[in-house]
Amino acid sequence: MISTLAALASIPTRAHLLPRVLEALRPQVDQIAVYLNGYAEIPPDVRALADLVIVDVDGGAAERKLHWAAAHDGLYLSCDDDLSYPADYVATMRAAVDEWGGAAICTVHGREYEGRPRDVHDVVVGSIGTYMMDVPRGRLVNHGGTGVMAWDARRIKVPSTWEHANMVDMQLAIWAQRRSVPMYLVAHASKWIDVLRPQDQTSLWRTSTRDGHDRRSRLLRTHTNWNRWTE
Repeated sequence: MISTLAALASIPTRAHLLPRVLEALRPQVDQIAVYLNGYAEIPPDVRALADLVIVDVDGGAAERKLHWAAAHDGLYLSCDDDLSYPADYVATMRAAVDEWGGAAICTVHGREYEGRPRDVHDVVVGSIGTYMMDVPRGRLVNHGGTGVMAWDARRIKVPSTWEHANMVDMQLAIWAQRRSVPMYLVAHASKWIDVLRPQDQTSLWRTSTRDGHDRRSRLLRTHTNWNRWTE
């Protein structure tokens, strides 16, 4: 069985969520890599649970989770610091990657299936939906969020650096489309993966989250040729 690396980035406002995420992933993978943006030092929980840690005192980006992508030579799991990962998460993602012969990026985190889309090319702008609900198995999607995504890094060499560090999910989708690398949904039950809420759910947090989704959607629509995605 190929080696597994779970990679994620974090910012100080989510430090209270990070131990729960790492504890869920630790028994399931060979290595955990964490990029700490804006931290002054490594928190004890991260030091105890992670294998690879980078501290970027001046970092402001929450999407450095692909930092190790080009160098890894096994199953790469791009994770978030604010999602709950079930005990069968890695096994499920590994099975999905194997089902497609390692030639596809597999994901369950995106916005394409919020409600009932008209067709597979629809992208619904607004609240994140896929990890909240039942999804169809093996559907081709225009983009998947980096928080729940896996691929065989021996076959798919994803770059480690990106122009816009906070919009890596969109940039990765554009990169994949231009190289004819498909993205497939992994079937899952509602709430199989859920959001870990921040301590302070202020209107500012909700506004910045919504605005971030809108910016990502505009980037994707501007740089993507929808018609290249066919089933």
